[in-house]
Amino acid sequence: MTQPRYKTTVFCAALLSAALLLLPNPSAAQDVPEGYSVSSMTRATIFVRDLDESLKLYRDLLGLTTRVDTIVEGPRINEIIGTEDYGLKAVILQAGDSIIGNIGIYEIIGDDREPLPPPSSRSDTVTGDFAVVFITDDIDGITEKVKAAGYPLVSPPMVLFPNPEAEVQTREMMFRDHDGVLVNLIELGLPRPW
Repeated sequence: MTQPRYKTTVFCAALLSAALLLLPNPSAAQDVPEGYSVSSMTRATIFVRDLDESLKLYRDLLGLTTRVDTIVEGPRINEIIGTEDYGLKAVILQAGDSIIGNIGIYEIIGDDREPLPPPSSRSDTVTGDFAVVFITDDIDGITEKVKAAGYPLVSPPMVLFPNPEAEVQTREMMFRDHDGVLVNLIELGLPRPW
C-alpha cells in the first residue's frame, strides 16, 4: 500500500508532531523530573541507508512492532533535519505499549548528496560508535538468527559481570546492524542485577 505524501504545512506539522516527537497524546508525555532539564530518553533514532533492510532486523528478527509508519515531506521536515527538497520515511518501533525507549528508523527520501562510506563491519568497538541496548529472554536464539542473517558479531553471549551469588548469570552479546550501529542484547540473570 502506498503511503500518502503530504505537502501542505498543516499536514506536515501534524505528522511531524506524531512521527518525530512520538507524542500522539500530549498527556502521555514524559515529565521532566524536578531539578533536571530533560526527561529520560524517549527514543533513539537511526537515519539509515535502506529502511526496508533495517526493518528486517529491528521488526522482523528482533520482533519490535510498528507504532508509527509514515512519509513526511515539505519545508518543515527539511528545516528540522537541515536539508532542502527531501522527504523522510519514518518508522517508529516499540516493544509492548511503552511510549519511552522506542527506536526510530528513518530514511531520507531523494538524498542525492555524495554517497556515505560503507558502514562499519568491525568486530570491535571504537571511539564514536554508539549502541542501542535491549533486554531479551532469548539471547541464544537471537544470536543464532543474527549470525545466520550475516550481521557482524562483536561478541557472542557472555557473562560480563560474574555474580557468584546468582542462580543464573546475566549474559550479553553485541553485533552490528546493516548501518554499522552496535546492537547490545542483555539477558538478565536470577536474581536480576537491578
